Amino acid sequence: MWEDMGEREEEALDAADPVYRRWARQRMKTGRFLGWIAEDSKGRAVASGALWLQPVQPRPGRTHRQVPYLMSMYSEPEYRGRGLATDIVHEAIRWCQEHGYTRITLHASTHGRSVYRRFGFERTWEMRLRIP
Repeated sequence: MWEDMGEREEEALDAADPVYRRWARQRMKTGRFLGWIAEDSKGRAVASGALWLQPVQPRPGRTHRQVPYLMSMYSEPEYRGRGLATDIVHEAIRWCQEHGYTRITLHASTHGRSVYRRFGFERTWEMRLRIP
């Protein structure tokens, strides 16, 4: 995913893999991280996505202390345009509905924005400051 987005060098990707695996496994053990994997007819993973139940501060009208964050969405290039990402997003939304969540957040790559728009995701005004 990161390689296709052109954001990382190979060394950085290799170093990040075990860190991400540890992070994800810790959250899976507590039920705060789940995912969906689409496979081809040979059992090879060709598309995937994950939902992290991200902790948030208490606030009026919010019954949950976490917000589902859709992340790590990826489809192998030769499988794009077949509806796999759409199916994964649909399943993530269905899971959230079944568990009483009323919103999902995400950060969309340029490639994925059209998938999310079809579901009604709206752009928000998150701001960022990069501190040198």
